[in-house]
Parts: sequence; structure tokens; C-alpha cells
Amino acid sequence: MKLKLMKTIATGVIFSIASLFNIASASVLTGNLNVDNTFSAYLSTDDNVQGSLLVSGNNWTVTDSFSTNLTAGTDYYLHVKAEDWGYIAGFLGDFSIDTNDHVFNNGLAQLLTNNVDWNVSTSGWSNYTTASTSLFGNSYNGVGPWGLRSGVDVNADWIWSSESYTDLNAYFSTTITAVTAVPAPSTMIIFGLALVGLASRRFKKQA
Repeated sequence: MKLKLMKTIATGVIFSIASLFNIASASVLTGNLNVDNTFSAYLSTDDNVQGSLLVSGNNWTVTDSFSTNLTAGTDYYLHVKAEDWGYIAGFLGDFSIDTNDHVFNNGLAQLLTNNVDWNVSTSGWSNYTTASTSLFGNSYNGVGPWGLRSGVDVNADWIWSSESYTDLNAYFSTTITAVTAVPAPSTMIIFGLALVGLASRRFKKQA
């Protein structure tokens, strides 16, 4: 009777811990962005595949935001498809991850738009080159013609392809890398049940 009760309690504890572990394994990715003129943002596990839609917008004066979960141990690509309607084009944004399970291309949990950590293509999700600032020289948040976008970090830059006046379509990409692989809850359960079995054998010997 005691042995059966011990097994029941131990198994319940193992499943509870595994469930909590599974919940805790999700990081949250958030973003705030302005794009002149329209955009759609996606999360993908393949840099050559568009991915799942996160948010879209068609008014560059409005800062659009999104929030989504990241699975521990999985690498991602943040994609932003942008379209300009004429004159100068630009993409401005700041992004963050709330845990240490993932990092951006810069090795940190925060990433701003800049001409170092973002790639861009004018033909689709391939043939990337490093993104350029939209204006020669200063392209910081606050510069004209856009002015300050208060919903985005002031240190972010307006970026585009190297031809921000003539390239009407831009496909931006940056990496989100899993820091450490996390064992699946099923692995933990199997390991825990093995421990229960070992404890049961010792209990029988003592009895």
C-alpha cells in the first residue's frame, strides 16, 4: 500500500514539474516599428521562407507593436517585408526578448534597426546584403522627414536598401538564435519514472 502511494505521489510530482518546465521554456519576443510606407512582419525558422505573420501596417506615422512566444532550443528569423510608395523609404524599429534563452544577431536580448545587424534584399527572401541607413550620414530616430517616433528607441536608425529613393520593395531579415538546447519534457518524465522505479526496488528490499 505504501509502495503504491509513493509511486502515485512521485509520478504526480514529475508530471507537474515537467508541465511547469514546458511553460517556462517559452521566451517572449516583442517589437515596435514604423515603416514608410507599408509593411508586414513575420517569424520564420528558415531565412528563405517568409514565415508566420506577426503584424502589419500601412501608416508610417503609427508605431505598430507585436508580441509572440519563442520555443526554447529553436532558432528563428525575424522578417519584415516593406513597401515604399515614392520619395525616401525607411524602416525603424526596436525589438526585445524577455529571457536568456534566445539572443539577436548582436548577441543581446535587445536589437534596434541599424546597418550592422540587419540584412536586406530587394527581390525576396534571398540574395541578402547588409542593410543601409536611409539617409547619408544621420538616420537616427528623430531626423527629418519622419521626426521623432516616440514608440521606438531613440537610438534606432531608419534603414533600407542602398537605394532608399528608388527601391520600392525591401525584405529585411535578422537572426534570433537559441542559446542552449532545452531537454523536452518527455525526456524529463522518462528520467523521473526511472528514478521512481529505482526507489521502488530499494523500498522492496528494505521491506
